[in-house]
Amino acid sequence: MTQVTAPVIGALALLSTGMVTAPVKAEAATLGRVCMFEAPRGAYGAGHAAFAIRDRSDTRRWTYGSFGSTNDAPKSGWIKSGSWDSVRQHFISVRDKDHNNARYYTRYRCVNTRDGDLKRAKSWYTTVKNRGYNVTTNNCLHMSMAVFKGYSETLRKDTRLKSATGWTPNNYYRDVLPAARWETSHSL
Repeated sequence: MTQVTAPVIGALALLSTGMVTAPVKAEAATLGRVCMFEAPRGAYGAGHAAFAIRDRSDTRRWTYGSFGSTNDAPKSGWIKSGSWDSVRQHFISVRDKDHNNARYYTRYRCVNTRDGDLKRAKSWYTTVKNRGYNVTTNNCLHMSMAVFKGYSETLRKDTRLKSATGWTPNNYYRDVLPAARWETSHSL
């Protein structure tokens, strides 16, 4: 017969009364996530960029928007929130008025971040929008990158994410994002 010692009896008593519980499994913090949506034929072939950012406190909710395209909203820009399905459905549904109503947005790239501040991203959206649209210094690519870098300090400090000035959305999407280790391009 196995002899049970006093310390074992005491530990069993504490466990049975609920005063001591099993160790709680540590949970990793929810990653941030951003996605750039692209319309390659936008802006007469230079491309058009839009953004989506995930809410870290409710990973089923995204904030998404754009600036400077007359195909999906006035040039002054727009911003919405919803599920990932609503994000995809919005970008799939936009039609290209200049190209026989073909699908405007056709692809996107995403990247996870270890941080993400939705409130700060929205503040940057407002700041860029209030500056007014300018094709060379405050366009759809500037807006998207400002939102991404406002959302994530990690992205803000990533030197591989070059300034949007001097880049077309198509070239930035094709050259800069992959060099910064964003995911491969996904088709819509």
